[in-house]
Amino acid sequence: MDFLSEIFLPLKGKKDTPYLAQYRNYQKAIKRNPEDEALRAQLVKFCLENHFALDGIPDEHLMEALGLYEELAGADHFDPQVYYLVGRYYHPKDNLKAQTVYLNGVRHFNRYVEKNPGIKADHVDLAYAIALNFVALQYGQIHPDLDKFFKIVRKSYPLHNKWMELENELRKTEPDPDLVKRLAQDLREIKQAVDATHSKRVTQD
Repeated sequence: MDFLSEIFLPLKGKKDTPYLAQYRNYQKAIKRNPEDEALRAQLVKFCLENHFALDGIPDEHLMEALGLYEELAGADHFDPQVYYLVGRYYHPKDNLKAQTVYLNGVRHFNRYVEKNPGIKADHVDLAYAIALNFVALQYGQIHPDLDKFFKIVRKSYPLHNKWMELENELRKTEPDPDLVKRLAQDLREIKQAVDATHSKRVTQD
């Protein structure tokens, strides 16, 4: 039994759960192929997907997955689902960190689609969910990477636009209460759409 198994599997003699058995397989594969970025991305997704689906996985596994994400964020491997899952993990534990992860995912998508336009259709729904999550956390800031993203996917900047409309109306000396109410309702509906996208992605994942 290797060192990691001694830490994570203290109950020797007991059969591995399906999760732990698969985790050990990933560990062995990465040990054989330490430079394989796709394999490390698979482990990140495996740990986080199981974190959301199960009652919990060992904290050490989560820390390993998040550490691997930090390495992959500066690497050349294309996998937007890593950014989606890591951002979802941090939100709402650490909204600033989640915002950073989502923005990295948007930049990641922009960079790869510019080089490989053919991949856009396969990843646009997930990338759009990442972008909306970032928009929901950016509190009215304008970011050029988001502008670039929405131009690439030819979609509007919905939550941001409604938020700015509401802020502009509230800055007036005498805001229109009906308009404020309508814009607030629009924002709630857009947020519900973001949450629905979350649920859809979790079901598909």
